[in-house]
Amino acid sequence: MMTQRKPRMMDGYIRVSRRMGREGPGYISPTVQREAIQRWADYRAIRIAEWHVDEDESGGSQDRPGLRRIMERIQRGDTDGIACWRLNRFARNIAGAVADVEIIQDAGGVLAFVEEDIDPTGPFGDFILKVLLAVSELELNNVKAGWKTAKSRAIARGVHIGPTPFGYVARDDGTLKVDPDCGPVVTEAFAVAARDGLSAAVTFLQRRASERTWTTSTTRRFLANSRYLGGVRYGDDVCHGAHPALVTRPVFEAAQHDVGELRAPNADFPLTGIAACGSCGGRLIGGRGGPDKRRMYRCASRCDAPVATSAVPLETHVVAELRAAFEHPGFRVGTETGDVKAAETALLEAETDLEQFAGDMTARKLLGHRYHAHLESRVNAVDEARQLLRQAMADTSGARIVVPAELWGDLTPAELAEVLRAGLESIVVRRGRGPIAGRVSVVAKGMNSAALAGAQDA
Repeated sequence: MMTQRKPRMMDGYIRVSRRMGREGPGYISPTVQREAIQRWADYRAIRIAEWHVDEDESGGSQDRPGLRRIMERIQRGDTDGIACWRLNRFARNIAGAVADVEIIQDAGGVLAFVEEDIDPTGPFGDFILKVLLAVSELELNNVKAGWKTAKSRAIARGVHIGPTPFGYVARDDGTLKVDPDCGPVVTEAFAVAARDGLSAAVTFLQRRASERTWTTSTTRRFLANSRYLGGVRYGDDVCHGAHPALVTRPVFEAAQHDVGELRAPNADFPLTGIAACGSCGGRLIGGRGGPDKRRMYRCASRCDAPVATSAVPLETHVVAELRAAFEHPGFRVGTETGDVKAAETALLEAETDLEQFAGDMTARKLLGHRYHAHLESRVNAVDEARQLLRQAMADTSGARIVVPAELWGDLTPAELAEVLRAGLESIVVRRGRGPIAGRVSVVAKGMNSAALAGAQDA
């Protein structure tokens, strides 16, 4: 390891997880982070040579463009180190973070965290850094584990996750019952497909369910929906006999003879298969287009007026509306109980206490050898608080699925797709210009458009 020099210029690093509708105290903007880093640097007479911002980037991976540029500059000697607002802006992954810390130290660079005020160059500082990194990684892992447990328990109760299939009506508890008007249409449509093929089923549905848009693509997906056999499935979780079946297994299998294999949604496009074209009702699929290869959603059907829209504004708008619905007391899909709120508050307090104690130099000196015992008790308190939050999320019976607030910021595209399917009934995107909000209709599960408007106004 090279001898660390006193830094005279450093690069400022700012990271913001996927924004998607977040505002208020849960969203620490790049401006807030930059101002805090700049105040810290001014106090120490350090010049910030360059600023690097990774927005819409999760801390679960160190492979971020801005961070990698700083690492290269440190290794070349173009900057003396990296200054971050907080440790969790630098990393939420202990293995990757420790490797980067070693690279910085081997290059003689400095790593500074404004809020925690940690010096990782000595053995004690290195220990504190690894403890807090482990706590930060544990935060994500426990929250995601709680989300997985909640989904598994919901499926075990027979709860349907995702938009309500045509032919069924969702009960208040999230399970399905047969729609007396549309259920028989579904049963007969499968019989037509089994006997006469896909084209005949399209014609039948266009005549008997004309309030919906039926194309070859939408009918193909309809016939491939195994929920009509009476079970619910989400990932590896399955509950057979969750609701009345509208088709028998032999007829279902016979109706698949020319359905074809459906492609799995691309994980980089969480609205694929959820959003629908406002012109024909076909599903939108994600892809890249244009000279800049930007992310787009396009109608997958043979459509006279196909919808095509940029991915980022559409995803941002949809998540913002869903999060607003989650805050609405009438929205049972994501309503958190008082136990969950209390557990979240207790966890926040335990984390704050740990971070403040770890950065308290006076306490280290006064406590001496007893400091490690006090630190360990606070680490254990955080772990216990996380377990209580996880249990509170899993035990929530009044809601179908609980999405904790801190999960939104670090969702991968695949995880975001799960949340959207759990909470959304429909998304319809219309052609046109101007703001995306004027061209998109979003309906959350269990809420009609009026209720969702009320959630936005609340």
